[in-house]
Parts: sequence; structure tokens; C-alpha cells
Amino acid sequence: MENGRVTIYDVAERAGVSIATVSRAMSGGSISAKSRQKVQEAIEALHYQPSTAHSHPQGQEKRTGTLALVIGDFDNPYCSMLMRGAELEATRHGYALEVFCHTPGTITNDQMIRRLLEHRPDGVALTGGLVEDGPAEVILDNLQRLHHAMPVVTIGPLIEGMSSINIASDSFEGVRKVMTHLTNLGHRRIAFIGGRLNTRFSDARITMYRQEMTRLGVPPEEQYVFPTGFTTQSGEIGAARMLAQLADKPLPTAIVAINDVCALGVLSHLKKSGFRVPQDIALTGCDNLFFTQYLDPPLTTVDLRATERGSFAMEELINALNGGDTTPISHKLECSLIVRESCGAMLGRERFR
Repeated sequence: MENGRVTIYDVAERAGVSIATVSRAMSGGSISAKSRQKVQEAIEALHYQPSTAHSHPQGQEKRTGTLALVIGDFDNPYCSMLMRGAELEATRHGYALEVFCHTPGTITNDQMIRRLLEHRPDGVALTGGLVEDGPAEVILDNLQRLHHAMPVVTIGPLIEGMSSINIASDSFEGVRKVMTHLTNLGHRRIAFIGGRLNTRFSDARITMYRQEMTRLGVPPEEQYVFPTGFTTQSGEIGAARMLAQLADKPLPTAIVAINDVCALGVLSHLKKSGFRVPQDIALTGCDNLFFTQYLDPPLTTVDLRATERGSFAMEELINALNGGDTTPISHKLECSLIVRESCGAMLGRERFR
């Protein structure tokens, strides 16, 4: 409800149909008898009274001129890049951008959905927990609830059965490129640090890491996988755990970090522990954040084109609002391997055999 008033969005959500279907039902348009009955039951249950504000051509509430972006962490520069791309595109088309932060452990997915429904942006782009955490059927149900009220674009891994447009960087190909590059340099003991189990993005990247190790003829060892999180502190914890658990075993010669922020923590702890990067242990990240080229050594990473993803998400929302094609489809943006000094490429292939 909006300021205590039942809106057409509430009716659509209650009936389990789209706003356009509610509009056609109220105007006597052509819809199935079953849908018409659902809408009528929802109207009666909610005591809905149509407002004179329903002047939109499709019977929707008056547009707010606002688009929304849901991110997972204000502190992560990757999210800042997403926001920058989204804001530039939204502004270019005359929309304001409203950003919601959905940090794990703060509010539930259901509470986030309700917050979005209360704010009523004209459309929303989702990333983070809303499209990654929990069973697929729960995520799909939440997306459907939003989709009844507004156009939705998801940024992240595709889930079979999604009713929204999806934008995904080929981060799995990013893992493949990193692993191929490291094994070509002679690395065979490669660790993976970061991520969180039971999240779609992390699980998929760790799975791809294992598959690539096997494909490249290097069976993966579970003792080399440390899913400690996504932050700088997570990287420090992962590196510390790795050194402690492998104290009497061969250490990896290379580490693949889940992202650049995590890699920063790994690099810090390795240096504090007396290890040289890349002479003793090579290191790679992911995201190609602004600081990676200024580290010592500069970090080899994967560019997921975050700014373009944010821009593309807004472009798709605006296209939907203007009556464009909203058929569910997944757009995959190609990633690039950015080779710098931290991977040891300048040391030669034989160094890490």
C-alpha cells in the first residue's frame, strides 16, 4: 500500500497477474474468465477504489520518473561502477536513479521486495542477494511479485524460468581464461580464495574452477579452496587459513581470488607473512577495479565491464517502459583478461613447475 491507500499494484500482486491485466479487467477489456475472477476477488478483498491518477495509457499508476537499482554493498567499488553506469543512462533519458543497498544479514529478501513495492519506482534492476541467495523457486517467486508491479532486469547468474530480462557477464569464461593463463605459465597447485557457499555466483565460480583444473589435467584439491567471503578482510582470513592449514604441505604457487577486493586482502596478508608476489605465490583477481593497476605488484584481473552492465540494465528498463520487447532473455557481456605483474607472466613459464 502507498500511504495507506490500496493501489493497482497491490491488486495485481494479490491476484497474481500483471498490471495490464488488472487494467483490462476494470475497463472491460479482453481477458480470460479466470483472470477476471482473480482480479475481481482481489479488488473486493482489498476494497480497492480506482484513483483518478490512473491516467497512464495502460491504466498504470502515474509514473514517478524514478528507476531503482538494488546492490549488495555500498563499500565495494564494483557496485559503485554499476551505479555509475546506471545513473548515467537513467539521467540521459530523464529519469532519477534510486539506489537500495541489500547487504546480507541486514534485511530479508522479502523485506527488500516489500520496500521496493512501497516505493513504486517505474522499474528496477536487481543484483546481489535477491538474485543469488536461496532456492531458485524462492528467487523466482520474489521476481514474479515485482514483475507484476514493474519491469524487472536482473544482473547476475541466469536462473531457468526467470520472467525478467537478465544481464550477465561471462564470469565463468573469466575463470576459464585465468586458469588457462596460470597453467600456461606452469602453475599446477592453484588455490581459490573467497566467495560464500550456497550463493549462486560463488558456487558457480568454484565449480568452474574445479572443472577447469580437471580439464587442464590438474585434479583439484579441496584443501586449496577457501570460501571466506567477498571483502578485503575475507581475503586476509582466507590467506591466513590457507597458510595455517597447509603449513606442513606444499603451498599453492598461485591463488585465484573471487574478486579484486578479496585479492587486496590476500596480497596484504601474504606480504605480512613474508611471501613475495609473484615470485613465491602468484595472484589474480576479478572485476578490474580502479586500484588494481596501482598495487605493488599491479594485479592481473578479469574485466567484467560493470559500468556497461549498469548502463545496459537501465537501457532495458527504459525500453520496457516505452513499450519495447520484454520477452525474457539473457544478455551475456564478454569479459577480458587483464594481464599485469601479479600473475608472474614476466618470470617465465618454467618458474612455477
